[in-house]
Amino acid sequence: MAGCSNWDNQNVGSDNIQTNLQRSSCCYVCNGYYGSCFDEQICQTCHLFLFSEELTQAVQEDVHNTMGVEDGDSGNDEPADIFYNGFQRPIQDVPLDAREQAAPSQDLARRLQLLSESSGLHSQPFDDDSDYFQELPPEVLLTVFSYLDDFSLWCVSKVCTRWNQLLRSHIPQTWRRFVVNCWPLYQPLKPVDDWLSVSSALFSSSSCLLCIRRMYYRPHAECQENSWRRRRLRHEVKNLKTDPPEGIRAISLDNHWCHWQATILGPAGSPFEGGKFFLYIQIPYGYPMTPPVVRFVTKIFHPNISRHGDIGLDSLHYNWSLALTIAKVLISIQSLLTDPFCDVCMEPGIAQLYKNDRQTYNSIARYWTHRFAMNDILTWTS
Repeated sequence: MAGCSNWDNQNVGSDNIQTNLQRSSCCYVCNGYYGSCFDEQICQTCHLFLFSEELTQAVQEDVHNTMGVEDGDSGNDEPADIFYNGFQRPIQDVPLDAREQAAPSQDLARRLQLLSESSGLHSQPFDDDSDYFQELPPEVLLTVFSYLDDFSLWCVSKVCTRWNQLLRSHIPQTWRRFVVNCWPLYQPLKPVDDWLSVSSALFSSSSCLLCIRRMYYRPHAECQENSWRRRRLRHEVKNLKTDPPEGIRAISLDNHWCHWQATILGPAGSPFEGGKFFLYIQIPYGYPMTPPVVRFVTKIFHPNISRHGDIGLDSLHYNWSLALTIAKVLISIQSLLTDPFCDVCMEPGIAQLYKNDRQTYNSIARYWTHRFAMNDILTWTS
């Protein structure tokens, strides 16, 4: 970590790269045009545009109707993001199936309409309302909090110190359950007393809070699963349990095998050594004809991994093959950490730093690994 103190003396733009990737005061896509992104890399409106689910059904129907038939695709088209929906808070009184069938275009249209109204994203905060909520007695606040789910409770805990202390003291058992449900592969090496701090650290180390929310609720599209997919995934799950690749773990988060979580240990001898990186995998119903969508949940400083966690790996896009499995994809991603491809990459600034000043690149990557990918070795006490 000694190299971290010399960043300010470098002349290759590493300071600007560090600032641009870590400070998220405005969305890097719209540059704040659609409002604040609340310390995320991308705002909610742009997230709905870029990771929408509108084309999912059409893609799925094409896969099922043309299975085994040549479609004449040259392979140069960009694949659609499967099963990505926008930020939509669940309604507690509505059944889960009804929430899953809600059209993402309606949510997007609603958010765009809010931008042109006085009460939209650009409106000023209401100080009177803030004072009113601050004066509510603890009994009333706890009653209101009892109607919230675990994810919403964590968001509430970040509003102010008073609410954080209330949640920490009155419902401490919630946070361990929350971490286990959202990060089932998280395994602390020492006993944990303060699970709220653990959940906050895991959220802070994540690339996209909206994708974490989706991983937590695990919605799935209504589509008939083919037997080929079911047999294939059953065989892959068995192999991952009996003979997992070194430094790699992966489990399914739901009964439909649509949402998975995986971890990759940083390769030895690399600046990522000692880190455990979480990945979120979404497997479409067209699998294995359609490649899975794999994204890094943990922030990582790498030329081929975007600030949102997207991975620039050809086997996940135009070079997808039926011979590839989830395990083989994860092995390829692990190899990419030590052997980045800088000619075509997700973060050109980091690629230039990698080619021109390897020492500074290693220092920053090592610092990010220590800060975001080592939550399992930290001791959390009350």
